[in-house]
Amino acid sequence: MEQQADNGQAIETEQQEPTPQTIVSLDVLQSIRQAQAQHGLRHSDFKRYRQYCTRKLQRTRKALKLTHGRGKFQARKLEIDNVTDSKHLTLPLISAERAWSLAKELEIQNQEGISAHKRQHQVRRFSKAAQWASELARLAGATADNRTHLEAEAYAASLGGLALQYKGKDLATAVAKFSRAEAILQHLCEVGTYEQQSACRHQLEDVQGSLRFVKYELGRKGGNEPKLPVSHLDDIQAKLDSVAAEQPTPDKTSNMTCLTWRGISYHVRNMRIRANLQQVAEMSQQHQDGMQIDQAAHEAGQYDALIGALNETKASLGTVLKTAPGGADMAGADRDDLEQLERAIRGRLLEVQILKLYGQCRASESQFDAYLDVANTATRPKEQSSKAESLVRLYDSIASAAEALGKLAGEELRGAQAEHLEEEAATKVIECKARRCFYVAHAYLATGKQLEAHALFGRAAQHAQLAAKHHQDCTHVNQQAVQHMELLGQQAAVWQCVAHAESAAAEQESHESVTQATSSLSLQQKATEQHRQQQQYMLDNLDKWGSFVGVSGKDAHLTPVPPALQQIAVRPFMLDNALNYLAAPSIDHRVAKPEQPKSAFAKLFTWNKK
Repeated sequence: MEQQADNGQAIETEQQEPTPQTIVSLDVLQSIRQAQAQHGLRHSDFKRYRQYCTRKLQRTRKALKLTHGRGKFQARKLEIDNVTDSKHLTLPLISAERAWSLAKELEIQNQEGISAHKRQHQVRRFSKAAQWASELARLAGATADNRTHLEAEAYAASLGGLALQYKGKDLATAVAKFSRAEAILQHLCEVGTYEQQSACRHQLEDVQGSLRFVKYELGRKGGNEPKLPVSHLDDIQAKLDSVAAEQPTPDKTSNMTCLTWRGISYHVRNMRIRANLQQVAEMSQQHQDGMQIDQAAHEAGQYDALIGALNETKASLGTVLKTAPGGADMAGADRDDLEQLERAIRGRLLEVQILKLYGQCRASESQFDAYLDVANTATRPKEQSSKAESLVRLYDSIASAAEALGKLAGEELRGAQAEHLEEEAATKVIECKARRCFYVAHAYLATGKQLEAHALFGRAAQHAQLAAKHHQDCTHVNQQAVQHMELLGQQAAVWQCVAHAESAAAEQESHESVTQATSSLSLQQKATEQHRQQQQYMLDNLDKWGSFVGVSGKDAHLTPVPPALQQIAVRPFMLDNALNYLAAPSIDHRVAKPEQPKSAFAKLFTWNKK
């Protein structure tokens, strides 16, 4: 009996022990990005994406046997104990995406003008999407791994902030939610696989854009931006540290299979592009070694080799995009990643070209400064103008490359990276304008056009002052560039004074030469002129035997030079005032008269008469 009792107690103990919860894993942001890219959002077709979410939700519920009944509707709520597979987490995720896509569809209709009822419908759909995202975060926190929970938390915070943004109320809470999502995504962008980092980076760009807009609206309405406490991530800080600790040690050759531009790493899976990127990485390493060893020798050929490697990578990437499955219509995150890599290569190529041109400018400027080191500015070398013109062409090329870089940032990039790059490119363009104007003024000054040079030096000083202000307004202030622009403004002001002085000297010299040339001219006859008029010349006195040549052949009087003016008789002209009153004779009898047409009867009897 005691043995049976022990067996019964053991059976009851086994029944009371809870079964261990299964840890599920789901790439929340990556699955969202792939679904959006493959089902209409590449063309902003939110209706197609909403219909896909509806079909996907029905298939998932049917597969998990969580339908709401066939006849009468019976709501079946997903509980934590029922979550045993990643498909269970897709139910609130797809429901949130369906509500969000309907709200975005209504937003597009709102641009064309809709009623207040549809506006409220849009706000309710955003709120519903935020509720489903919160449910996803709750389930993931209890049943999923650390990364899945963090991605769900970031997703829920972003949709919660979006719902408050469209409501237009409690913007301070919206700022806090967006800031929480931004902090989580910034941590996740540094860990995980390349696909996970790319999805987090894509979501981070959207969150940062919404955060800037909400801060602007809050400031416009007179609100103060909330200061987040240091402990606003304490509830998930342990999971953030755990995910960072799980990150594997990077391989030594990892830099050979990715391109890092503006702090973002673009990984590549295509072997052909990997080989090209390996060549680019080797050239970049040689570029850095050359800068450390001998800068002059480095600038001679390393830039050309790096530009050639980047051009080859760009051509290979274009070939892969054209020959990939689906061609230009290839959908999905893979094509997005390749397009982002292509934009990064173009941006890197433009930056290297700008660095190469700046190196050439430094060499040309040193030569130009040597030509300017002359004590007497009036005896400038003849090659000064040509040197200035070569610098003008170099800065024109830099300005064109900077404009292309700004266009790339403004039209094809987004987020904080695009804003920083665009403002840097705009500042670089203004800086090139200042330097180009400065050397154009030197070219005019070398050719003797002091007035044009004076105006251009003043314009260069204005551009330099504007460029220095733009550098100071940038997010990352380059103090060295600010000092260079201030120095350029001072040099332009000094050379403007030089041009003014040379213009005044040239004007004085011209005035003195004109005065000297016209000093002998006078309307009154002087005694010497009267003496010359009384002087006898040989051609006027050929019948006389007098001498008209002075001592030693000087002061000879052969003929007056210039010869004296003589009056010439002109042909008289007449004004015949009586011509209008004369009548001309008639000459009608000498003019042939046209034959009168004859009738058919007259022609019959006079056909042989002439």
